[in-house]
Amino acid sequence: MNAVAEKKHFTVAINWAEKSLEQWLEQYGSWLLLDGNCDINLSAKSILGNLIDATNGVVVDKRHRVPPRCNISLVQAIAIEDMLCELKKTEGRKVANWIDTVILFYVDFQTEEIIAKKHGVSEYSIARDKMLGLVRISTRFKLRSRLTG
Repeated sequence: MNAVAEKKHFTVAINWAEKSLEQWLEQYGSWLLLDGNCDINLSAKSILGNLIDATNGVVVDKRHRVPPRCNISLVQAIAIEDMLCELKKTEGRKVANWIDTVILFYVDFQTEEIIAKKHGVSEYSIARDKMLGLVRISTRFKLRSRLTG
């Protein structure tokens, strides 16, 4: 059998009860930062390192929050990615914007302040959209979240 035929649906591929939704999303963001999973170079550790990397054309990490240590497998990361893709395809534009905010905060490790500046809205709007996105995801797939208990 090929790998595609053996792939489980994201709702059963992993035990979602192990972690809260927020923890799963942060773990997925950490997994993306591992070598080979994303094209981000984390070698720049200082201002001088950033300048050297920028001069050499190396992409510099744009995180603004510290991610947790990655503790998920490839199968778990693919399940989370599938869930996010499913949401982006099936939800309306307004809910998709909420999901984008959740992704920017939990997966891309941006702060509410940075996201607000990027979108030209208030931090309150970003906090609200993040909360609404988390509630939508957790209630749609019946996942545990810090907001929904």
